[in-house]
Amino acid sequence: MSTAAVTHSPAESRFVVSMDDDVVGYLSYEIMGGTADLQHTVVDPAHRHHGLGAMLVEEALRTFRADRMMVRPTCPFVADFIAEHEEYQNLLAPSLTVEDTGERS
Repeated sequence: MSTAAVTHSPAESRFVVSMDDDVVGYLSYEIMGGTADLQHTVVDPAHRHHGLGAMLVEEALRTFRADRMMVRPTCPFVADFIAEHEEYQNLLAPSLTVEDTGERS
């Protein structure tokens, strides 16, 4: 069974998830001052529904928390993830609330 691993590539402004030696997804971002705009989460269709997107988002949020940065979840997947995980909501840029992230009811 393959093991997934997430790595951060700051030079490319992305987090990458790999299985064995194959890149199967990424989360891209842009830094604007003290805020990371989490823009796109992409997972290869053959590897979806295995929690890889959540792994990417969690690693990004842990990294930006450690760096004392706020986040702006432009990506709907990231916005939904934060809305569902209260422990990360304090990372939202001050101008955002959970409702502003596009949480669906």
